[in-house]
Amino acid sequence: MNNTTSPELYYYKEITKTISKVVSPFILILCFIGNVLSFFVLISHRLRKQSTACYLAVLCIVEIGTCFTGLLRQFLIDAFKIDIRTMEHLITNSYYRTWICRIHIYLTYIFLRLSSVLLVVVTMQRYLYVSKKSTCTQKNVFMQVFSIIIIVCLCESHFFIYYEYTLSDTRPKVEQRMECTVDKERHIDYYKFRSEYYGKISLFLFTLLPFALMIIFNGLLIRTIHQSTKRIQSKKSSKKRNVTRMLLTVSLFYTILTSPASIYLALAPPKYQLRPWYVIQWTLLKLLFYLCHSVNFLLYCVSGSTFREEFLAMVLCQTSSSRYRHQSEREQPKSRFLNSFYRFLSTQRQRTQGT
Repeated sequence: MNNTTSPELYYYKEITKTISKVVSPFILILCFIGNVLSFFVLISHRLRKQSTACYLAVLCIVEIGTCFTGLLRQFLIDAFKIDIRTMEHLITNSYYRTWICRIHIYLTYIFLRLSSVLLVVVTMQRYLYVSKKSTCTQKNVFMQVFSIIIIVCLCESHFFIYYEYTLSDTRPKVEQRMECTVDKERHIDYYKFRSEYYGKISLFLFTLLPFALMIIFNGLLIRTIHQSTKRIQSKKSSKKRNVTRMLLTVSLFYTILTSPASIYLALAPPKYQLRPWYVIQWTLLKLLFYLCHSVNFLLYCVSGSTFREEFLAMVLCQTSSSRYRHQSEREQPKSRFLNSFYRFLSTQRQRTQGT
């Protein structure tokens, strides 16, 4: 059986490595450049006054962390056989490898969880603001983001406590394969919890529940904006629709691109990881997942006219005063024409009264 599956496993692994070497750098570059640009646009003087933009600016940092803790590690393994989670090529002491393992996997899951939680919170906050049920200042945004980070860090603290550099839990002991995992003989209860329950709990808390909340509150947002548009057609109402379109687009793509990997990870049993085709299936789903964290800049540009204006102003090095001056200069000919026309009408009226 081993003689027949080994060539097949080797074939799938080589295809997986080739795909990872080609696609991963593109996603990493897109993620870094796109999120850095989005961050600076969102904290511009015009946009940072909105609490939604502050949340999205924090989301940019989280998405960079998500790609560079998860996807970068996989790329280095496939391209250079370097695992930054264990540092086997640089560090020989197993104690230090354990601490690097814990820190890396802890940060990986924190960034993963923060992405979905922040999207849900910013959608809920946007609905409350548009429906005038609540207001949110920058101080409140910072307090809420800080609280979210603390809660997520506490929820995922088990990775920092139980994970270590030890024998693989999915491979036979005769192979003596060391990796960053849980010692299933020392932590029997936790290993059972992680293998049988944690995947399903995280699927519900960080995948299904966020998706459901995003759908519900985005639906409420659409209805509220539609009703307000019927009552009044104004620049402020158009601005609300603009930001809402950005959130709807980001939420939709997040749901489509991340749900397959989350469902696959939660439902696939640990022994399935030994199947030859698991490697390529999981790699393709991961690339799709990380692509979601790299395209928000493009989504903002497509769906948000205000974001596009601020981005172009940043590229052209225009300040708010210069944009206002250019707008005034464009309006000056029209204003001079109207003033001359009004003076002409006033003169004609005076002549008529005089006669």
